[in-house]
Amino acid sequence: MVGYSTKRPILISILTVMGWIMVIFNFLIAFSPAIKKIGEFYPALYSLVMCLQFIAFVGIWYMKRWGLELFIASFFARDILAVLMGDFSNPGGMFLFSFTLSVLIIIVMLFYYKRMDLNL
Repeated sequence: MVGYSTKRPILISILTVMGWIMVIFNFLIAFSPAIKKIGEFYPALYSLVMCLQFIAFVGIWYMKRWGLELFIASFFARDILAVLMGDFSNPGGMFLFSFTLSVLIIIVMLFYYKRMDLNL
């Protein structure tokens, strides 16, 4: 059907806005001196993962399945990168907060997965 869009529940709207705020703070952390000390290419890889998460939230905002799938992939990429580099000490405990918020977002979004649109 042309012009059909799935109505976005208010919970998804709230979590998406919180996710964008989380991504912005994490992206700013990528430029901190503490992150640069971890590895030469780590800030670039971390920034790439944050950009993917931002794009994923755009997809989630429009109720697209690819948004949730990209978010899950970038979530695991971020956490695998953190494990490989030993980075669990982001300033202000941001890693624990973003990890918890990401898990909450994934769990909630999985309930709405069938309502999300398959098309781009």
